[in-house]
Amino acid sequence: MLSRAIHPFRRALFAAALLAAACAGNQKRNPSTDVHDAAVATAPAPTRAEPAPQCRADADCGPGQACSSGQCIAASRCDLLRVSFAFDSAQLDERAMQSLRDDAQCLKQRRAAALLVEGHCDERGTTAYNIALGARRAEAVKRYLADLGIGARIETVSFGKELPAVQGTGEAAWAKNRRAELKAQGDTRSDGKPVSL
Repeated sequence: MLSRAIHPFRRALFAAALLAAACAGNQKRNPSTDVHDAAVATAPAPTRAEPAPQCRADADCGPGQACSSGQCIAASRCDLLRVSFAFDSAQLDERAMQSLRDDAQCLKQRRAAALLVEGHCDERGTTAYNIALGARRAEAVKRYLADLGIGARIETVSFGKELPAVQGTGEAAWAKNRRAELKAQGDTRSDGKPVSL
């Protein structure tokens, strides 16, 4: 009789031991506290970004940077434009001068040390005449940029009518071909060669 009374107690003890073993096998592991080589693993410390240098003007910043609100930041990329001319003219009109004023801001951001101004013409006229007209157009742009305070060394070249921006005959095509284009070091000239100043 005594052995029958102990038997349920053994069953309960056995069940408790099984339950404890099962719970021990299902414990969740925390990877940040796992022991590897007798050391506690931890997440790497976050890196802090270096503060931007302080500045008062663009000249206080490095190449390719501009001063904005007292901080040197990457200068925005700007592209140089082309300006158009009237037929048989090397005069800059108001629209061309505004484009050049915008270009002057771009040039100051890029801190270009040297520039190339290409002069172009439409297909009308002789080759010799258009080479001379293209040269006058390039010189007009060069003088205006100098008047705007651009200190870069500026060279000019005339392609005359040899390298049209668009093919075709008629005022729509001719108007696009009567132009001057600004190129900086590293740009590609209209003839496909790299600008080397």
